[in-house]
Amino acid sequence: MKTHRISTTISQKHWELLKKHTEKFETQQKTLELALENLEKILKLSPELTSEEKYWIRLKRAKSLVIIEKTAFKFLIETTDIELLSELFIRNKTVEYTIELYFQKPFAECNLNEVIDGLIINLKITNWIDTADYIDNGYYYKLIITHDLGSTFSKMLTLSIENVFKTYGVKADSTFSPKTIFVKIFKS
Repeated sequence: MKTHRISTTISQKHWELLKKHTEKFETQQKTLELALENLEKILKLSPELTSEEKYWIRLKRAKSLVIIEKTAFKFLIETTDIELLSELFIRNKTVEYTIELYFQKPFAECNLNEVIDGLIINLKITNWIDTADYIDNGYYYKLIITHDLGSTFSKMLTLSIENVFKTYGVKADSTFSPKTIFVKIFKS
């Protein structure tokens, strides 16, 4: 087996750890080799976080969300003043803020695909919706969202989505039913 000589400096803390483990594994070489092999195993066992998982971590740090059981959320939506709630989302730029948080850049610097992708990832992460996807229809994107939270939720979400694209500076036309929202997002 081919070997290589290394020479390095380590902190006092790590020197103490090396001394401690050298007593158990007999030599510094065996100790360091075992540590590197275990590091390799750990890295293989813990796959990199998905973009959704990384985003969850950012949201947790932002402390801007609370967890609520879905049927309770549906009840709150059905009994709320939807115009007032939509006004709050629009005034606070809630969706725009979460898109900035996701992409780690100002909303105005996002391209249209990032705005749509950011909107979709936010909707999926909140578990407000069942499905969300979009297709490129040439002159516009067609966003299709399904959910089971009722007409009031469809209306609130439609107003919020339209405002996101109004803020971004593109036209969006929407139609909705109690379980589905269709949005045409026109390219500039």
